[in-house]
Amino acid sequence: MARRYETAENILKELGENATKAAKSALADGVEIIMQEAKNRCPVYKGNDHRVVKGALQDSIHAVKQKGGAKYKIVADATSHDGIFYGKLVEFSPRINKPFMYPAMDAKRDEIKSKIIDAVREALRRK
Repeated sequence: MARRYETAENILKELGENATKAAKSALADGVEIIMQEAKNRCPVYKGNDHRVVKGALQDSIHAVKQKGGAKYKIVADATSHDGIFYGKLVEFSPRINKPFMYPAMDAKRDEIKSKIIDAVREALRRK
């Protein structure tokens, strides 16, 4: 019976790949958590301006995967009937003063960090 030897390089490469996959998966789960939190915090327009669709900003919150899942961009890109992107206006305008994206990320940051760390640790333990 022949013994199968693995080089340290192959073992480390496999560990790195498993850890990376686990981190990306945990990050994707974290993005979903942040998007839900942002939707919960997102103000729904209650005014009479016919250019704004009620609930459109909340419905427009989505994630864009970047760098093969190593990075995500969460956006709220609703537009009014006259073509104005108003997600940034709601988030950053001192006049409106209803931020929802950054507070959502701040509220869930530690939870998501923990999920990523736990996922990587588990992936490293498996080997």
